[in-house]
Amino acid sequence: MIVIALDLLLACLLAAAVMVGLRLNRRLSALRASQLDFARAVMELDAAAARAEAGLTALRSAAEEAHDSLLARIDTARALAGRLEKAEASAEGAARRAEAAAAEVKAAQPMPGPAIAARAPGALREALARVESGAPEPLRTEPTVRRDPRPQRPTPRRRPIADETLFADADEGLVRSGLQGLLRMSLARR
Repeated sequence: MIVIALDLLLACLLAAAVMVGLRLNRRLSALRASQLDFARAVMELDAAAARAEAGLTALRSAAEEAHDSLLARIDTARALAGRLEKAEASAEGAARRAEAAAAEVKAAQPMPGPAIAARAPGALREALARVESGAPEPLRTEPTVRRDPRPQRPTPRRRPIADETLFADADEGLVRSGLQGLLRMSLARR
C-alpha cells in the first residue's frame, strides 16, 4: 500500500509538473512573440530616426540657402539705398544750384519796359509770329557727314534716366504750348 500511495503521489507530482511546464511554455512563447514585436518596433523607430535626421539635414541646408539669399538681397538693397541717397543729394544740390543761378540771372537782368519789346529784333518777332500762328518751324539743313566704310561697333545700350522715364509720357502739344507761353512772357517783359 505504501508503494501504491507513493506511486499515486509520484503520478500527482508528475501531473503537476506537466501542468507547470505547459504554463511555462505558453508564457515563454508569449515572451518570444512580444520580443519579436519589440524588435520590429525598434527597427521602425530606427528607420523613423534616420528619416528625421535626413529631413533635418535637408531643412538645415534649405535654411542656410535662404539665409544666404536673404543676406544677398539685403546687401543689394543697402547698396541701392545708398545709390538712391547719393542721387537724391546730387539732385538737391543741382536744384539749389539751378535756383541760385536763376536768382542771379533774374537779379542781373533789368526789367525791360514795353518800349524795348517793340524794338525787338526782327527774327525774334518772326519767331513769335510763327509760334502764335502755329506755323511749322523752317527746316534746318545739317551738313552731310562722311561715313566710315569700316563696320562700326554697335552702340552700348543706355539705361534710361529717372527723368526720362518720368516724362516719357508727356504730350508734345503740352510741351510746345508751355514753351510758347514762356516765349510770350519773355517778350512781354522786354
